[in-house]
Amino acid sequence: MITAMIIDDEPKSVFILKCFLEEHCPDVKVVAVAGSARNGRELLEATKPQLLFLDIEMPGGSGFDLLQSLPAVDFEVIFITAYNQYAINAFRFSAIDYLLKPLRIQDLVKAVEKATRRINEKTVTSNYESLLRNLREQNGSKLKVSFTERGEQYMVPVDDFMYLIADGNYTHVHTRDKVYLTTRTLKEFEEMLPENLFCRIHHGYIVNLQCVAKVQKGRGGAVVMKDGKVLEIAIRRKDAFKKAYHV
Repeated sequence: MITAMIIDDEPKSVFILKCFLEEHCPDVKVVAVAGSARNGRELLEATKPQLLFLDIEMPGGSGFDLLQSLPAVDFEVIFITAYNQYAINAFRFSAIDYLLKPLRIQDLVKAVEKATRRINEKTVTSNYESLLRNLREQNGSKLKVSFTERGEQYMVPVDDFMYLIADGNYTHVHTRDKVYLTTRTLKEFEEMLPENLFCRIHHGYIVNLQCVAKVQKGRGGAVVMKDGKVLEIAIRRKDAFKKAYHV
């Protein structure tokens, strides 16, 4: 059983979330509810939940303000938000889970499953620091993506990515220095990465356009990356690649 807390100033949202959790996430037990960041901090210290559902915009202080006021975050966080697209991309880059209002059951279940996996693996999230940095960053190429490997967290700038290769529900991210294996799908990365820097050339590949050394001709063709890796271009993505790469 995972203990959880909800901090949200909207009673209707709290009621719906609790109902959804009871019916669709029976392994989650809500041990406390607060209607403000200030009261929430007191209850957090008293109940020490493993998982926090945190609203962002609340009277008297935001969810971000609450996290910044804590000496440490030793629980998983799922944000509840109606924020704009830019902020949502910051959540994605920072490996932070979020739920958009109005809540959808399938999104809730997916977020809880990911949080449960991290809790069971005993990995403590510090990704909220990355989130706050990315929210302040206006240049898409300077955003950073968080990776956890053997218990260590790495923050990798997007422009260090050379290419990404799908592997089922996993993705191999090839950077200039090393390769990271992540549970994010290629589709998630496609939605996250700046379109002016990256292009999906195949159902299994995304490339950093700045890391393409040359283009090979053929029915669909292929790209040769600066590290020598050759990646096929799918026929149906050839025109999009040519437009993005200006060839």
